[in-house]
Amino acid sequence: MKNFDVSVLRFDQFAAEYAQRFMDTESYSASIDRFCDLIGTGKPKILELGCGPGNITRLMKLRFPESDITAIDLAPNMIEIARKQLPDVDFRVKDVRDISTIPEKFNAVMCSFCLPFLSKADAAQLIADCSDRLFPEGVLYLSTMEGSEEDAGFETTSFSGNSEVYFNYHRQADLENTLLTGGFVIDRVKLQDYHETDGSITTDLIFIAVKRN
Repeated sequence: MKNFDVSVLRFDQFAAEYAQRFMDTESYSASIDRFCDLIGTGKPKILELGCGPGNITRLMKLRFPESDITAIDLAPNMIEIARKQLPDVDFRVKDVRDISTIPEKFNAVMCSFCLPFLSKADAAQLIADCSDRLFPEGVLYLSTMEGSEEDAGFETTSFSGNSEVYFNYHRQADLENTLLTGGFVIDRVKLQDYHETDGSITTDLIFIAVKRN
């Protein structure tokens, strides 16, 4: 089984535990607020990638009650949890690497922490696909964990017990170059420490970017 498939399996197996563990999104509220502030309509079409149990979907729906949100995740149990709490959102079981098959265009794409499960090449392709799916002046939110490709590997998590998940790390400079090449203007870059339950610290990397007109 490929590393990506193992990670999807773990998220499906531990969907309920993940939903409980990451219900609190307060540490990312400033970045999410900025993302929402840049969306130039009160009735936006939003595409969310790797939506999980819908924790961030819920925040966007509260901010934009009349929004049209399409939210995808490859773990069926995550989608099931999300549908129960947000029945008016279009949740789909779908691979983020296949968004080029979605015909619609969007005002915004939310991509919160699905990059850690994509290789450098897949992450670059995803950013290009996001550009294609956005209207001009569309907004992209992108977050991951900063680090070298050589840091990738299987790790235990705070939600999956002894079952490991494969994590990829991405360099700030690499993502900046990919965003610029993909036709984006970077509005904001933020690095912030994330304190793991075992006492270790990882560095979260958050981009907010706007597609050039």
